[in-house]
Amino acid sequence: MEDTQRRKLEEEWIALILTAKQIGLTPDEVREFIKQNKGSKTKQTHLIRP
Repeated sequence: MEDTQRRKLEEEWIALILTAKQIGLTPDEVREFIKQNKGSKTKQTHLIRP
């Protein structure tokens, strides 16, 4: 992976994690969401909190 692509990807992950934190998601909830959507770019799954 090219250095500029890697940097952009890292920035996107950081933004994702910060947003999840701001809305009150736990690390386990983020992991579960990612696991549910792994490998699917078209599947729309939403995290539903109890």
